[in-house]
Amino acid sequence: MIGQARLVWQNMRLRPGRSLILVNCIATLTALLVAATLIDHASQAGISLGIERLGADLVAVPRDIDQQVLRAYLSGNDVEFYMPNAIENNVGECPFVAQTSSQLYLRSLTNAACCSVWSVFLIGFDPQTDFLVRPWLSKHRDKNLGPNDILVGAAIQAEPGMTMKFYGHPFKVAGTLDAGGMGLDTAVFLPIHTARKMIADSVVKAAASPGIASDQISAVFIRLKPNDQGGLPAWKAAYELERLIPEISIIRPADITVKARENLAVGLRALYTVSFSVWPMTALLVGLIFTMAAHERQQEIGLLRAMGATRGVIFRMILFEALIISIAGAAIGLGLSFGLVAVFARMIALRLEIPFAFPSLCELMRIFVEALLLAIATGSVSALIPACKISAQEPYEAIRRP
Repeated sequence: MIGQARLVWQNMRLRPGRSLILVNCIATLTALLVAATLIDHASQAGISLGIERLGADLVAVPRDIDQQVLRAYLSGNDVEFYMPNAIENNVGECPFVAQTSSQLYLRSLTNAACCSVWSVFLIGFDPQTDFLVRPWLSKHRDKNLGPNDILVGAAIQAEPGMTMKFYGHPFKVAGTLDAGGMGLDTAVFLPIHTARKMIADSVVKAAASPGIASDQISAVFIRLKPNDQGGLPAWKAAYELERLIPEISIIRPADITVKARENLAVGLRALYTVSFSVWPMTALLVGLIFTMAAHERQQEIGLLRAMGATRGVIFRMILFEALIISIAGAAIGLGLSFGLVAVFARMIALRLEIPFAFPSLCELMRIFVEALLLAIATGSVSALIPACKISAQEPYEAIRRP
């Protein structure tokens, strides 16, 4: 076995160009398939985690603005919309509603000295009624927030105790939220009363003012009563709320899931199409190159046969070479795809408007093992016909053939 491995290595070393082409073919196939699978699984993980983080049965937003809100939740895109604060009271008065909490959305300025972080999503929340933000604190969930304390999403590079400034108003980072896989990971959360004071003071402290009235909110998060306590199913409660309060549209967690999967399907369709188109082409190219290599090595293999090497030894030697090339190509493809997806995860989420959270280590290992087995199967099966053909030749015939 060691002798066969030495022969295979010498053959690959003497023909580096051919070996490099084969490795690149397998690496390209593996990278495409693994990248598509990683994005698919990361989006599914992000959807599950994001829905859990949403923490509400329903969300009320201004009428006909729900699609923009969905994009904001999924990718953190710009979204600014407002409705009267009285809407929260109207929602809370519905007999099937158990709890409400309002939020106010705005965005920090760009190219402005009054904002230490440019174009970041700012979310004002009510600490007294909040049931959405604080449960996702990494530490000290019961900690009281001061009027100038803020919480930052997992993707914001800020440590507790740091000072940040928005619209000329200084804030202290009090904590970091756990990753939720959605666009809200790039948001900064501040008490809604402080947000309103910041907006009012921005007229003199900032380069520009958001111009949001003091009685405005952006969304109302709703928890419903249990069915046995007078509650309604989410779909029916959504219908009733839109009927009773015509100024609002209702978003359900299921709407976020559907929207994310629609966006994901559009993005992955092209990637999977290219991947599965490359697969047969890769197998054909690998088989062709091995056939050409077998023709070149006929005399060499004939001499090995004449020196006592059996057909099985020759067959295994060719397949062993295909196995080494497949493993090398798969390893390069796995590393390349994982590295690129990890580096450009935020860009992918923004471009496709999908949530993004890397799957668990066990899930990653399963993806990698499946890709490795596919690469090995592709390379080995492609080399099977040349291996059978050359190993079946008689030594004398192989030696004398030019």
